[in-house]
Amino acid sequence: MHLRKVMGSALASALSLSLLIHPEAAAAEANDVEASVPNEENAPNEAAESNEASVPSEAAESHRASAPNEAVEAPRTPAMELEDRLADMEDRLDQAEKKTILDRILWSGEYRTILNAFRYKGPTSNPYDLTDPSNPLSRRRIKKTTSEVWSHRLSLGLSAEPVRSLRLTGRLVMFKHFGDGDTAPFITDFSAARVPRDSALRFDQLWLDWFALDWLAISAGRIAYTEGNPNELRENSTVRRATWGLQMVDGEYETINLTFNLEHILPSLYARLFYASWFFDDDNDVFGGFGFLDSGTDNLRIFGGNLELTIPGVGKNFVQIGFYTVPRFRPFFLPIPDPAFQPSNDPTHAPAPLNGSLLFPDALPDDMGAYQNASALVEFYDFLDSGLDWFCAGAIGMLHPNGRGISYELPVPTADPNEVVRQSTPFLFLASQGDSGTTYFVYAGARYTLPIDPAVKLGFEFNAASRYWISFAQQTDHLTTKLATRGRAYEAYAILPFNDQLFMRASYLLIDSDYQSGFFGPNPAITGSTAPPYEQTIHNVQLILNASL
Repeated sequence: MHLRKVMGSALASALSLSLLIHPEAAAAEANDVEASVPNEENAPNEAAESNEASVPSEAAESHRASAPNEAVEAPRTPAMELEDRLADMEDRLDQAEKKTILDRILWSGEYRTILNAFRYKGPTSNPYDLTDPSNPLSRRRIKKTTSEVWSHRLSLGLSAEPVRSLRLTGRLVMFKHFGDGDTAPFITDFSAARVPRDSALRFDQLWLDWFALDWLAISAGRIAYTEGNPNELRENSTVRRATWGLQMVDGEYETINLTFNLEHILPSLYARLFYASWFFDDDNDVFGGFGFLDSGTDNLRIFGGNLELTIPGVGKNFVQIGFYTVPRFRPFFLPIPDPAFQPSNDPTHAPAPLNGSLLFPDALPDDMGAYQNASALVEFYDFLDSGLDWFCAGAIGMLHPNGRGISYELPVPTADPNEVVRQSTPFLFLASQGDSGTTYFVYAGARYTLPIDPAVKLGFEFNAASRYWISFAQQTDHLTTKLATRGRAYEAYAILPFNDQLFMRASYLLIDSDYQSGFFGPNPAITGSTAPPYEQTIHNVQLILNASL
């Protein structure tokens, strides 16, 4: 727009200058125009007679009456020519400006079709299918095979840069099973786009970067915390997809970030600080009219940061060292199965929570303790030009539960088995209550590109974690999450690329769990530990066809 105004002013100035320098030309031009327009009073009679001779008189009279001046057109002056050229230039500038703006909005896409098959051995998913009704941990063990689960996922990436110092980045995701549109009633915000449900698009990433200074960027929003390094190896790529590595987080979280460019100290050195604040709204506000009121629980706040760098002289690599702390781990408003609920006495057979089988907290503590985590990731690509990519990662956590739990109205034993008497009882505690709170997590893997055409890639990954490991990893397209396993997980895969936009991946995943997982666990005075033994084995075979758009 600014350019168009400048050009218009320049052309107008040129026209004015031309008329000032050559006034006689302008006067002559005007006289020529005046002389070229016929006057009905002075027009020669021969013209009228000639017209009457060639056209019937009625037609001639009609022609004169309806359009006496149509046969005469004024010649174009230099001013008119300049005006037309200015209008044409404005149109061209409008198109150029529109194209420039659209060039700053970029769309990308990815679509994958997924086939999963499972063999499962472990506790049933039904919390009331117990071998001992007095023991809520005595779920009946089952063996089950699910031979065919089709799903598909669409990801649409958006990047807009209205000016060089601002950039908006987002990703919309649709994840759905074939022929199934319902979902679990309680899906956390951290996995909103990672659990299959309906065909709606949901943002799993959406944030704004402001490059305030050459060495400082400020970011805010649902920042890219999903599918971080080294997940790109499984996606037939070496391109980084997220801010944090999988050793720290793999989910959908909103934060405020400060990124410092420290390349003047060391090439490729960056430092990042982040702050997260989780708001707990008032659950009694069922119509959402009081969104500014909290539930009575203060925000859960997380502070942390990381350093990123590369090791010079050894090829392409990536190193990340991170730390975060939760000074006061706030309680969540979590439902649990009601021990007094009897499915045999429920004629509706409706699923939870419609059948009244869930208990919600009746009292929440202010906080439940604290947690700190330190982690590191080292990743090399095409190591020593061998075609081998490999990584090694790990984390150490320190839990400090304070002995305060989330309370529920639990039934207490009575002399009459048909009588239900309830009492407010602290039941959920921060993991490791009554035990050592030191946790560990290790994660390693490699991918080898065969020296053939097409470039088939073979990969293997392994991860293991301790009894009270706290994970911020959410479910993936395997329909489970291996990184949150308190036990061991093994995965082998093969990637067959068809071209730069299309590849197929076949994988086998084994998850061998030893203990129940989660931020919170049952009262150790009742169950012996906040992470009771939970022997579970999942075998998963997956085939995906992925197209980049």
